[in-house]
Amino acid sequence: MDIRGKMIFNKHDLREYLSADFKNYQTLLGGWQTLKTILLSDTISDQRYIWKYIVALRHVEWCVNAKGLWRHQVMRIYWLYRLRKLGYKTGFQIPPNTCGKGLTIWHWGPIIINPATRIGENCTLYPGVLIGHKSAKDGKSATIGNKVFIGAGTKIIGDVHIGDNVTIGQNCVITKDITTGSVVVLENSQLRNLNKANTNCK
Repeated sequence: MDIRGKMIFNKHDLREYLSADFKNYQTLLGGWQTLKTILLSDTISDQRYIWKYIVALRHVEWCVNAKGLWRHQVMRIYWLYRLRKLGYKTGFQIPPNTCGKGLTIWHWGPIIINPATRIGENCTLYPGVLIGHKSAKDGKSATIGNKVFIGAGTKIIGDVHIGDNVTIGQNCVITKDITTGSVVVLENSQLRNLNKANTNCK
């Protein structure tokens, strides 16, 4: 999965990405009225700041990719400031152009993604997720498909390929490819792929 051809280059792309991101939150929170209450509430809410972070991330991506317009560079400074400020609050370190549309993050907590990572559409990340390379010299990171669920505390290390519709349970350490449709869990301190046809994660 290579999302480089699906990045945000204009306002239409920006609206498309934000609409897809918002749709997941709308479904999870029980509809627009519930989300509206959370976003406009003065009380601290996980989802309120997570959504603000995603909005800032998408605007940074737009400003980074829409080259040649001076106003985008001015906006880029503002949105980068917003992204970093919200990143300190939520614990997220997600570089631009790493995550496809429909991104869902359900709780605060450290999430660190290497800039070389490519994550497909409609993926879900939980706190404690780390996706990085094996060494600074190598520099390669994971390529992750669409509709992938990555549980809390999971680490994905190196140039691994994870197919579509994969579920990875909490606290797994992934260093090898996982094929499409797999369900990977940590059992007795060892990784187990519940799809017997796929054994690449062991």
